Amino acid sequence: MTIKEFQQCVEYNIEHGLRHAILGLGAPGVGKSQVIRQIGDKYGYKVIDIRLAQMSEVEIGGLIYPNETRTKTVWLAPDILPNEERDGKNTILLLDEITSCNKRVQVAAYQLILDRRIGQYHLPEGTFVIALGNREDDDGVYIQLAGPLADRFEIHYIEPDFPGWKNDFAIPHGIHRMVINYLTFKPTALHSQKAEEGKMVFATPRSWERVSDILQFNDNIYDPVIQYKIIGNVGEIEGHQFIEYCKKHADAVGPEEFLRGKAMPPSSPEDLSVLIGGLVDLSGFVKDARSEDDLSPEQKDTVSAVIRALFRLPKAEYTVVGLKQLLDLNRPVVKQIFYLLKDERILNFIHNNRYSLGMDDSDSAGLIKGDIKSRWMEAWNKGK
Repeated sequence: MTIKEFQQCVEYNIEHGLRHAILGLGAPGVGKSQVIRQIGDKYGYKVIDIRLAQMSEVEIGGLIYPNETRTKTVWLAPDILPNEERDGKNTILLLDEITSCNKRVQVAAYQLILDRRIGQYHLPEGTFVIALGNREDDDGVYIQLAGPLADRFEIHYIEPDFPGWKNDFAIPHGIHRMVINYLTFKPTALHSQKAEEGKMVFATPRSWERVSDILQFNDNIYDPVIQYKIIGNVGEIEGHQFIEYCKKHADAVGPEEFLRGKAMPPSSPEDLSVLIGGLVDLSGFVKDARSEDDLSPEQKDTVSAVIRALFRLPKAEYTVVGLKQLLDLNRPVVKQIFYLLKDERILNFIHNNRYSLGMDDSDSAGLIKGDIKSRWMEAWNKGK
């Protein structure tokens, strides 16, 4: 599953009050921990992040000591665990690196996950337990969970997902445009999974974020220090390819600049592909709309401007590619906005390219002639 789908699974439990423990397994740097913190911010839950690989069994399981009369033992619970008075009623206990800690620490966490208690300590009612770890083939420390412990989890396997990372994280958080452009051109570079032979460095969404931070301060790609820092974050192979890409495409037209009519379309097919992706990304908010009524006037204007910008591309096939990518965001809503443009040129273009856009002759018959409004909506509704 993607990191977005994993987020939705966690949010399902929170929204429905399900206290089932969830385990997310995925490669380092795909955003597992980050998405849990985002969920905490979204729902007003304090996230208590415990890195199990850095803990001993006593730090997790607590300590037994005699009472004052030395007739019984008392369980001293760790202070790092959720405390309702200190942390509030709603918390997420994040047990990170659960597949990288030793067996004793896993055993210490077992009762906390199984029974939501350790000794006399009980997890507050409003606490959700989320564990995260790496998979066996993720080229890191991996210690398999005991069967009874794994059986207590709802387990999800998370794969790197470039479209989700780009639309849900990179663009909203201002990741440097050259990082986004390069990964749009080469999505497989988002996560190289294995370190280069004999090296410790490989590309991950986390390491690309660090590259973005570096470029925000200094984007002179010819500066040797900047080059060394890029390679030190994403490895020699991806680092050198990224540097060469930046040198070649440093003056590429940005989507905002093109949208405002302040730049001509590039001539390079590579740059055109990146520009189309950037224009479509500006309309990413339509993904969650149920109809065009869910969009604000400003958002409708943005999508309309993107559509018109796609018609300024040098060849019809580029326009078709852009329109298809736009439709893939939210087909019904984008089709509604097409009609709202009331542009005969756009209607004729769609009619003439009906096969490429997923329409057949029966869908598009009479689309341009007669009652344009009723025929337009009827034809496109059939194509949902």
